[in-house]
Amino acid sequence: MANDISEAFGIPTKFLKPVSATKFLGLVKEQWLLWLVEKGRCPEELDTDISDSEIEGLLALSNTQTPQPWVRIFIKIKEQSYNLQMLMKPPDFYTVPHTLHGHLDNISQRVYQDMWNTVYSRYGEGKLPTMPHLQGLQNMSSQECVMGGLDVSGFLLGESSIPSIIPVYAVKKSGDCVIVIEKYISHTIHSILAYSPAIVNQSIAKPLFLLYQLLKVMLTFHRQRARIGDLSIHNVLVDSNLWIYKSAVLTKVPTLESQLKLDESCTNMETVTNSRIDMTLLEKIENMEPLQFQHYYNQLSVELGDLPILVDMWVNRKISNFKYLLILNHLAGRRMGDPNHHPVLPWVMDFSGSDTGLRDLTVSKFRLNKGDHQLDLTFQTFSSDHIPHHVPDVLSDITYYVYKARQTPKSTLCRYVRSKWVPNEYPHSMQRMQEWTPDECIPEFFTEVSIFTSIHEDLPDLELPCWCRSAEDFVMRHREVLESDSVSEDLHHWIDLTFGFKLSGSAAVQSKNVNLRLVDNHTTVLNHGVVQLFQEPHPHRIPPATSMKPTAPRLPKNMFVHHSLPELQEESHVDKGQSRVIKGPENDRITLPKMYDPLADLNQLEASYVFSSRTFKQMPKKRDPQVRLILDPVTDSVWRDMQSFACLACEIFLKDQTSFQDSSWSLEDRFSYLCQVYRENPNEIPRCIASLLEEVLYLHNPQPVDDIATRGHLSLFKYPTVSSRGLPPPTPAQILHPFVDLLPFPGYFPQLYECICNLRHKDQEIDQIRWRKINTLEKDKLIKVISREKVTILQHFLEENQGCYGEEGIELVLPYVRELFTREDTAVQAAWSLFNLIGQELGQKETARIFLPYLVRIFNVEQSTPKHMKIYHRLFLVQLLVRLGLNVFIHNFSSLLVEASAGYRDYVLEDLYVDSVFTNIPGSQKDSTTELPPLKEECVSDEESQSYEDTLPVMEGSEDELAEDFPCILEDSPQAEAGSIDDEEDIARLSDASQDEDRTSIHSLAGLIDPAQREEAVSDLEEEDSQSLQFQDDAESPKRSSQTVTGSKGMVRSETDEFARTMSEKSESEVINIKDVATESIKWLSRRLGCVLTAKFLSRNLIRMLTLCYLGDEQLITITDSEKRFNKTSRLVFGDRNAHKVLECLSEISQLYGEQVVLLQYIPSTVDMVALAKKRLTQKGEAGLISALVLMRNLLPLLSDSSLMDTLQETIIKEVLGPTIKLVSSPSHHFPGGSSIRTVICHKLVDVVYVIGLRLGFEQTRNQLTGVVNEFFASFNQVYGQQLIKSESSKSLTDYKQGRGNRGGSSDDYCNIKIDSSTQEYMIGTPVSVTSLDLSHNSWTLRKSHSLAFNMTDDKEDSPESTVKDTEKLKQELADVFNPELAMASYIPFLRIFGNTHMEQFLPNEDLIRQLCSQYDMSVGQTSPDSASEPTSPIGNQQPTSLRGISQPTFLKGETTEEYIPPQSSQHSLQFSAEVTGNKIEVINTHTDMIRFGPIHRSSRILTLDPDETKCEYKDRHKQRHLKGNWLAYWEHELGLSERDSLFNFKQIRLQSFEGHTSSIRALVALNNENSFISASKDKTVKLWSIKSFGDGNGKCKCQETYKEHKKSIFSIVYLDSVQLVASCDSTVHIWDPFTSEIVRQLDSNGSNQPITAMTALPSPSTMVITATNESMLRYLDLRSAEYAHEFKTSTTSAGLIRSLTCSPDNSWIAIGFSSGLMSLLDQRTGYLIATWKGHEGEILQVKAFDRTTFVSTSFDNTMKIWNSEDLKDACILKGHTEPAHCFTFYRDQVISATTGNKIGVHSSLDSQASFTSTKLRSDTFKGVLTSLAVLPQNRTLLLGADNGSIKLLC
Repeated sequence: MANDISEAFGIPTKFLKPVSATKFLGLVKEQWLLWLVEKGRCPEELDTDISDSEIEGLLALSNTQTPQPWVRIFIKIKEQSYNLQMLMKPPDFYTVPHTLHGHLDNISQRVYQDMWNTVYSRYGEGKLPTMPHLQGLQNMSSQECVMGGLDVSGFLLGESSIPSIIPVYAVKKSGDCVIVIEKYISHTIHSILAYSPAIVNQSIAKPLFLLYQLLKVMLTFHRQRARIGDLSIHNVLVDSNLWIYKSAVLTKVPTLESQLKLDESCTNMETVTNSRIDMTLLEKIENMEPLQFQHYYNQLSVELGDLPILVDMWVNRKISNFKYLLILNHLAGRRMGDPNHHPVLPWVMDFSGSDTGLRDLTVSKFRLNKGDHQLDLTFQTFSSDHIPHHVPDVLSDITYYVYKARQTPKSTLCRYVRSKWVPNEYPHSMQRMQEWTPDECIPEFFTEVSIFTSIHEDLPDLELPCWCRSAEDFVMRHREVLESDSVSEDLHHWIDLTFGFKLSGSAAVQSKNVNLRLVDNHTTVLNHGVVQLFQEPHPHRIPPATSMKPTAPRLPKNMFVHHSLPELQEESHVDKGQSRVIKGPENDRITLPKMYDPLADLNQLEASYVFSSRTFKQMPKKRDPQVRLILDPVTDSVWRDMQSFACLACEIFLKDQTSFQDSSWSLEDRFSYLCQVYRENPNEIPRCIASLLEEVLYLHNPQPVDDIATRGHLSLFKYPTVSSRGLPPPTPAQILHPFVDLLPFPGYFPQLYECICNLRHKDQEIDQIRWRKINTLEKDKLIKVISREKVTILQHFLEENQGCYGEEGIELVLPYVRELFTREDTAVQAAWSLFNLIGQELGQKETARIFLPYLVRIFNVEQSTPKHMKIYHRLFLVQLLVRLGLNVFIHNFSSLLVEASAGYRDYVLEDLYVDSVFTNIPGSQKDSTTELPPLKEECVSDEESQSYEDTLPVMEGSEDELAEDFPCILEDSPQAEAGSIDDEEDIARLSDASQDEDRTSIHSLAGLIDPAQREEAVSDLEEEDSQSLQFQDDAESPKRSSQTVTGSKGMVRSETDEFARTMSEKSESEVINIKDVATESIKWLSRRLGCVLTAKFLSRNLIRMLTLCYLGDEQLITITDSEKRFNKTSRLVFGDRNAHKVLECLSEISQLYGEQVVLLQYIPSTVDMVALAKKRLTQKGEAGLISALVLMRNLLPLLSDSSLMDTLQETIIKEVLGPTIKLVSSPSHHFPGGSSIRTVICHKLVDVVYVIGLRLGFEQTRNQLTGVVNEFFASFNQVYGQQLIKSESSKSLTDYKQGRGNRGGSSDDYCNIKIDSSTQEYMIGTPVSVTSLDLSHNSWTLRKSHSLAFNMTDDKEDSPESTVKDTEKLKQELADVFNPELAMASYIPFLRIFGNTHMEQFLPNEDLIRQLCSQYDMSVGQTSPDSASEPTSPIGNQQPTSLRGISQPTFLKGETTEEYIPPQSSQHSLQFSAEVTGNKIEVINTHTDMIRFGPIHRSSRILTLDPDETKCEYKDRHKQRHLKGNWLAYWEHELGLSERDSLFNFKQIRLQSFEGHTSSIRALVALNNENSFISASKDKTVKLWSIKSFGDGNGKCKCQETYKEHKKSIFSIVYLDSVQLVASCDSTVHIWDPFTSEIVRQLDSNGSNQPITAMTALPSPSTMVITATNESMLRYLDLRSAEYAHEFKTSTTSAGLIRSLTCSPDNSWIAIGFSSGLMSLLDQRTGYLIATWKGHEGEILQVKAFDRTTFVSTSFDNTMKIWNSEDLKDACILKGHTEPAHCFTFYRDQVISATTGNKIGVHSSLDSQASFTSTKLRSDTFKGVLTSLAVLPQNRTLLLGADNGSIKLLC
């Protein structure tokens, strides 16, 4: 067969692996397959640049990854058959109306017709007429033609619209056969049941969905007039997403004739001894050649049905150990040559001697190797992620390659074992190999000689034991040991460990053999793993002495004892007259062999029988022949398909009882076995398939199944005309009908199936495009568009079925959602459209576990696009907050937002366009002058667009990838900032507004980046209105803009293209990028999180990010600010551009929370940065110096005059400016960044001093800053000494200009000086280092180095500061820094703040500084005043010339020049001012003491500021939130705590009072966002409150909403995140919306609704609330439907009223506390009462669950007890309180409790060793009696309710 395939398609036989006689697995290249699909013929030859071992590894069935360009294909050989073409439409036999009336009408018609046909066939002519639904088939004489296989040609790639049919790549005739190449699907249902059983064990929906898909596929086959064949777990394919596939190629389609022939050849089932084992083949296994061993093993004809006979043969020593073990490996699915699933044999000896050192086979090799102690450690539970187990695997792939290292290429070994080739790491001898490995042996060590010989020069042959002569001798003697009696005696123990009952249950635990593969509950579909063949102990092998032999045994010679023989001899000497008793052998003892057990054989027989009966359940039975009935062939085929489907369904749900079945079992065998299982234990049949089995298989009343010759039809039995349910015989359409409940399919299955079909159709379209020979750019574009359509499909399904699919249903959708999250082209759209919908169903914990890695990866994408602005917008951040929880959000996304605000996530606008090489497509140059080049992802020519439209019709209503947003406007009302319900309300409004299609979203891309809308939104946020919670929709918002715009070339353009067009027309300052969106989101977040979380997670990260903005040489490149976007500075560098938004965020936070943020967080941070640089001057240290000065310069305007004066000397000067000057001027400190970093630091220092001087005025400046400036200018003396510098250009200045000795980049790369050709003036361009400007060479490396995640600690690789021996080098570095340019840039600003006279008096080297300034002024040239007004020619028209030896500069494209204005000097002024005109700066001297300079070089390096710019007034709207009083004390305390300080420290600091209730507070519920809470009171109201910082702690806050519909005192409230609804109880339950106060439903206590005494919510994402009635019943209330679902009984005795109840976090149990002190534990899933016990002596006050096994209870008996749900006997008592703790809560692993004596107690842990602290509430802090308690864990605050109606927020 392989040769036929090779001849037909040119595939070498080594690339083919036989799976069966007619099926092969092939390996080809993608290009080869592409040629085959496109041309319809195979290429000339297949490139074979791959080794045989690599081919073997890629063809291994357990291999899940095939590297490009290789592809695996499946090849089938099918006999040619006549394909009948049907010309009529499908009859109604295959379809059923979906309305109730139509269903009943259809059933009545079918039943009537079937009854008539039955009567007619009995009393009429005796011939069954053709049924109406079978018309069109009556002329078909051949039964094979009626219901055969599908026409394969209809399923070629691109021609099939059925996603469940495997696409066919090619079909080719070869003789009498047809060879078909299909897509390879690696898994079957057997793979799930055998290797991933948790998939069906933990879910009912998953196996039901498999059956649902099978029925759909059967319906498809039947409509095509084809049989689907006998379905079994071995021939139904499934992928990792649990999608069913069925091949259109049926190599064996059972027909009546074929079954008759098979039946004649089969023997009677009653002959137990007959076996299909090929004994000749088994003998070959033992003696075969090594090259043939693998082939014969994989082709072994033994099946699982032969296992009973094989066990009996081995027990009776009829087959060898070697044969039997190999057969067990084969039956367990192990494949020879598969590294992950290779056959295993036991290590039987340690090779220390030829007959010594036998291994203990009663324990596993892993246990022998690792020891019991290590196995006990791995079996313990260390964390929730650790799975307790003993053995990871029987044989790992690494061990397999180590075993075969001598015969495996190095490339393979380096890939799987270790990437670096180290021969010494491979065991050198067999003895060392056995000692090293924890895994079992492989058969090759018993059979192959070549495995010991090395093919590597540097790896010696495997050393053999000294007691064997050669490899052949070793193999023979090794096998003899395996067959020895000593090994045979214990081999059954090894079988139990490897294949038997010791793999599961208590036996596995006792033998320390719990296998990880069997207990990890993995839901990934695998085709390899550990398979348990036996559920009972395996019988042992009988010893040779007692085994049955062909000949009769001989009697032993010493049967009689010797002393009896003389007595017989004395008989002749006895007198005849005397009578004497004669003793014969029968009267003497018989000596038996030692240790003889007469019952051994009987016990062995009984054990074998019990093992066989329990394991195989095979009982031969006799059958009575019946009259042969011939059915209509179509009906017969449909019935057989239905019966095979029912058998398959039963095998899926009864996998443990049917695990030993194999593909060789016929349908008759499977049915007979299921009947026996049902007879023995009918209760084992799951309820979900009981009705199916009763109606389709009649297992409750099974009919005897005759042989095929007797019954005369394919179906197992004939169905009655009308079933017991009044239904006609079953069909797929009938079972799928919603009104027929034979299988309990959930209501969402049809929509889910349709959704997945649509997704599969898109995958088929993508596959078609991949196989098309088109432009790669066009191919990628089309694939991207189709992939994004999949997001829309899933979004529609989730929205339409929201709340219907539940937890199990969402698991069926998750694989497809994950796929979209992992694809780069759909990740953003999937997150934007699907995350909120999925998160609502999963709950916070599961959502974080599943989607957090995907979300972080989306934020950390290597190359951002404009789409990524969406995920930084606050509307998406709200979703993250609500669906992930506050804790997860702030710890994972706050740093990502900060990184984005620095610009390191920005997209590059130029990258959106296509390179010029793509613009030369014919027909694409029209109107090129008016059209921007199309985007890369939109580049499709006219011809290509037409082909796209023809091939892939666009889905109606599909949205563009950048317009996939919520179809509503969500404008924050003023109260949104005021701190209302925030997150939950946002999400609630989003979901409500999603139904309104007329609304537009402000977060469509245009809305997200519109500056006007952004500013308006920010202004809305900043308004405060504490009385309203309304979200107002923008009624005047514009309609959604067209998603696509057609250009002049007829090309469809997306919003991305239009966005690029819009941005390209704007200036740089007007371009909106990711950093702008992120900055606005940080501002919004700072208002929402509150002062503490903002300081911990935003401010700290922003300050850290500020340092990273100046890290690296590229950040020190000098730039210009022509648009004046940034703060004025002496020298503007690239890092300032990145730090701009970071500083804006820091300023906004200080504006919000006041000046104390600057004084207590910002300024200390600058001090710390300077101190760190002094301690260790690294690259990060010097970047920290710059950031400290930049931050200080921006903080000064935020300080009041008094605060500035208080901090100036002791902090700013002594701890920041002074140390910085010493560092930058020190000749002994080496800066890693060289002179360039020192220069930038000096310029930033000038900025700080200048701003301080402007704030202080002349007198205070002279008093406070004289020493600083004097110390700064003294640094010039180190370079120039006291010598006077000539006015001419000196050599040092020339050296400076030429960059000699400049290590930091101050070389002639900064080509910023040119001579204008028309005016002959020196002009300044953009002073940018040309050689350093290429920042795009490694953007990802740049981003990574400036990521907060990669800079948590200081860079250890940076060399610390050290004394440089080359003092001349350091002197030159100082000369490069303290040069004439710095003198000019510092002297001029300092003159303005000190005055000339003061400078002359206090500055010792004032003459030196003036001469340096004059020298620098002269160096830029002399200019005529007349040229000032002359225009400057553009840079493109200039021809730059050289100046004083300066090399000719290079200018960047797009540079502009500025004009030079000569100075206009005047005298008699106290201050300098600077006029900016063109490209020159004019410093005007208005004081008589000022020296008149010549033409001053105008650049950004000479600083001038308006004094008004140095002071910033705080906004009045924020002043209420400024930190002061108690809020300031609390903020300081929390800011000083370490993250490791987890102990709750209660200080009794009052932060806020909430006034509004008039009576006792009965319940408090804090929302997860920690900025709002709900309270319930005896005054019959429920109120909604907002938490925000304002005032000094004495402020009083009013509520946001009040619910007033209760008639009695309210004692319990719950809030459900999943539905955003509140349930409040006053003995009746009210369900209402907390954001609108609209009532959903009132469940009054009348009729069936009994009064409620307690209430709790099930953990998220459940929508259920558990209510306790006064009759001790638990009633489940579904808040989504507002109706009761079911109820459970809680106690068998009179226990009193239920006072409290709680549910475990994993939703497994419910703990209940009664008024009598009794407690009950209930299984939440089944309602089973686990236990009832006396928990306390007094009434139970409160019960709360801590984790999945622990809950805590309190009582009136003054005790607090900790209970373990798994062991309720011994409770742990938390000691401390001397009075009842009526309320408590948890903070991390601590218990916070409260008593009626107004005491707050904290237990440090939940164990008996916990420490206890108690605090008595002070009367000035809390008035009244404490009645309720709630904790805000992230803020470490407490909400306390009192009996007077007041609520206090304390910390």
